[in-house]
Amino acid sequence: MTKKNLIIVIILLTIIDLVAAGWYMSRRIEASGQSKNLFEQRDSTDYVIEADTVMAASQDDLFDELQHNTYYYIADNPSIPGDNSSRYTSIKHVKVRWPRKVNGDGELTALNKELIGRAFGNTQSQMKDARYVYLNTPSFNKPIGDDYKKLSSAPTIVPVYGNVSQVLVYPYMTSQRLLVMEIDKVEYNGNTTSENSYFIHYDRMRQRVLSRLDILVPDMEKETKLLKTINKKIDELNSGRSDDRKLQHALNVPAEVCCTKKGVKFEFQHGSISSSPIEILVEYDKLEPYFTEEFKQLLKQNEDYKIFDESIKPEPINAATVSKAVSTPVVAPKKPKSKSYYNSNYNYKKQVKPRYRSRRKYSGAKRRSGYHGYSGRRSWNRRQR
Repeated sequence: MTKKNLIIVIILLTIIDLVAAGWYMSRRIEASGQSKNLFEQRDSTDYVIEADTVMAASQDDLFDELQHNTYYYIADNPSIPGDNSSRYTSIKHVKVRWPRKVNGDGELTALNKELIGRAFGNTQSQMKDARYVYLNTPSFNKPIGDDYKKLSSAPTIVPVYGNVSQVLVYPYMTSQRLLVMEIDKVEYNGNTTSENSYFIHYDRMRQRVLSRLDILVPDMEKETKLLKTINKKIDELNSGRSDDRKLQHALNVPAEVCCTKKGVKFEFQHGSISSSPIEILVEYDKLEPYFTEEFKQLLKQNEDYKIFDESIKPEPINAATVSKAVSTPVVAPKKPKSKSYYNSNYNYKKQVKPRYRSRRKYSGAKRRSGYHGYSGRRSWNRRQR
C-alpha cells in the first residue's frame, strides 16, 4: 500500500467514526427524554428569519353573499291581564357575510371557531348551526320559561316589554398580511339600546388568528406608557372640541383594538370616556414601542390595504316595511322541518354591491350615535363605510 492510499483510508475511517459518534449521541439524548421540539425553542430573533420565508404572493379573499335571518317570538300571556300590549316580545336578527376562502385557503377552522364564539356565544363548529342555535333562543326582558311561541311576522315592540337583539358579522379590512373581521352586537332591552363592536385579526399568510397579546406586548410598564400615549391623543382631539363635547381621559387601555391602514383604533365602550361608544385612532409610528416583535415584522411586510364598504347596518327597532328579497329559511341542523316552521329570512345579495374604495379618513375619534326612543325612528349614523 502506498503512502497516498494509506492517508485516504485514514481519512475515511475518521469520517466513519464521527458519523457513528453523532448517531450514538442522538440516540442517547432521545432515550433520556431531553430532546426538544425545534419549534418550541423560538425567540424574538426567529421572526426575522421567518420574515424572509413568508410568501409574497396573495390571492383575493372570498366571502359568502350577505345573509339576513330573523326570528320573532311573543309570550303566550300578557303581563297585565287584558292588556295585549304587555306581552313580552323578542326579535332576533342575524346578518352575516362569512369568509369562504382566505388567501386561497378554504380550511378556516381556527377563524370560524373564533368568529362563532364571539358572534353567537356557542361552540358549534359550523356557522349555520351556530346561527340556528342563536336564533332559536329568544331574548326576553324577563324570564318567562317556555310560555311563548314563534310568529311569522314582526310584533310591535313596546317599551319595557320588547327586546330586539342583533348580530352583524362582516369583513372590515384586508391587506397582504391581515384580514380583519368586524362583529357588531346591538340590543334594545325595552329602555335603551347598546352597541358593542369586536374585531378578529387573521394572519392571511400563516393562517392563524392573532390575539391582542400577539399585537401588543403584555407588559405592565409598557401598558402604562401606552395609556399616556392614548390620553395624549385625546388631548389633541379635545383641543378642537367645545367644552360640552370634550372627551375624558381614559383610565385603562381598552381590551378591544382594530388594526387599520394608518394605525390602531382603540374601542372605548359607552360611558368610559364619552356618553357614547367612541374610537380613538393612534398612528402606527407612535405605537411601535408597544408592538410585539412578530407584529412589527408583519407591519413591515403589509401593504395593499382594502376597506370593505357595504353599508351593513342594524335593523330599526320597529320595522314598518321590509325590502323585497328572496326568502330562504334557516335550516335546523339534522332536523329538517317544513318551510312554514321558519320565520322570515331575507337575502340581500341583490341590494349589496361589494366594492372597494377608500374609506373615511380618520381624524382620530369617531362617535357612534345610538337609537333615540323606541318608535323605529333613530339617529344611528354608523361609521362611514
